[in-house]
Amino acid sequence: MLLPLYQSSLVASLLCQSSFLSSLAVFPFKAKKQTKKNKELEKQRAEKELSKLEAALMDPTRQPQSADDFDRLVLGNPDSSILWLQYMAFHLQATEIEKARAVAERALKTISFREEQEKLNVWVALLNLENMYGTEEALMKVFERAIQYNEPLKVFQQLADIYTDSEKYKQADDLYNTMLKRFRQEKSVWVKYATFLLKRGQVESAHRLLPRALKCLPDKEHVDVISKLAQLEFRFGNLEHGKAIFENTLSTYPKRTDIWSIYIDMMIKHGSQKEVREVFERIIHLSLTPKKMKFFFKRYLEYEKKYGTAETILAVKAAALEYVESKNSLTEG
Repeated sequence: MLLPLYQSSLVASLLCQSSFLSSLAVFPFKAKKQTKKNKELEKQRAEKELSKLEAALMDPTRQPQSADDFDRLVLGNPDSSILWLQYMAFHLQATEIEKARAVAERALKTISFREEQEKLNVWVALLNLENMYGTEEALMKVFERAIQYNEPLKVFQQLADIYTDSEKYKQADDLYNTMLKRFRQEKSVWVKYATFLLKRGQVESAHRLLPRALKCLPDKEHVDVISKLAQLEFRFGNLEHGKAIFENTLSTYPKRTDIWSIYIDMMIKHGSQKEVREVFERIIHLSLTPKKMKFFFKRYLEYEKKYGTAETILAVKAAALEYVESKNSLTEG
């Protein structure tokens, strides 16, 4: 974040020279009568001040103290969005809103077009600024500009998060509904809106999303979005509804071991031990490849070692041995 060493030395030298000349003006004397000893003392004092200033400029923990400090930093690293955001925050702390806006605009003009994420970071900061200090009209103007220069979906999602974080739930809900129309084939939009609704306690509205999502999304995305919405039910909604979604999905896709694995994860975190064991018992009696069966037996054994008893551990080992023996007998036959 600091200037290169040669630039720091140059700035330090200039500042030190100014300080030195000022001190001479306060204490005038005749140069002719300056002794060799005095000259040496002045030189040592100047070198000491220079060294002190250079050390301060090169200190990685040093915080910028002024707009000039930030100007030097962004000059040395113009594509760093974090520096520009800190510069904006510096002005906002002093309630200099217009100056913070001006810094953001400078950043957008300065950062290389190749640094898409760095530019997006500044756009998001500007959206946040207008949301906190500006008008809705000003916010919408920035939003429309941001859409032109970035991937629109990313900007929509960022603004939705900004509205949610600032508890502007009506605006967030309206924006999500716009997104569902404009980006209806984007799985992430459905998942984010479901998360928003469940966190707000709007369970029934969240439940109505799944059939709508399945109508809009490509078939290849169906199982994944169903799984994600089921996980959200476990975390923020209704446990029984989440279980029902998993059960319905697995009845249609009984060999989707990735879904079984996620279901187990959710049940371990949110269900009872009885329910977890029931799921494991169903899995180990499925007709799966030996490799996948080994994976689930291993998970089952790990679960019992952590939560079960010596008796339940032995029961899992016995079931695994029985499975191996049955496979061996089939091979020999």
